[in-house]
Amino acid sequence: MSQGVCRKKKLFTAQGREEFGRLSLAPWASRRRQELLRILDQLNPVIDELARAMQQEAERRADAARLMTHPGVGPVTALAFVLTLGPLERFERSKQVVSYLELNLKERSSGDKQHTHSISKQAPS
Repeated sequence: MSQGVCRKKKLFTAQGREEFGRLSLAPWASRRRQELLRILDQLNPVIDELARAMQQEAERRADAARLMTHPGVGPVTALAFVLTLGPLERFERSKQVVSYLELNLKERSSGDKQHTHSISKQAPS
């Protein structure tokens, strides 16, 4: 960025990485760049292997596979949702799911006045 180059995710494409390697940097910055790229090269195969395993597990579970048909829902989100909720048959209504996940609105009532506020929690405790 100090060289006037801001690529964000594109930095990790072949073209972005090539451009990053051509940048003229101070000796220590250049050394650090090489170290980080070496670490990235070591981590990428491990990440790819985990991503494949996650995809396979999500596809193996019918409920997770069904969730992944929705735009924006990938294997991580689908599996997290399925494994957090467990069998859906144990819930009679959607309100019970919301309550189980503790995503219900915080409410403060007094007399005939009812005030709802933000979500009380973000996940089961």
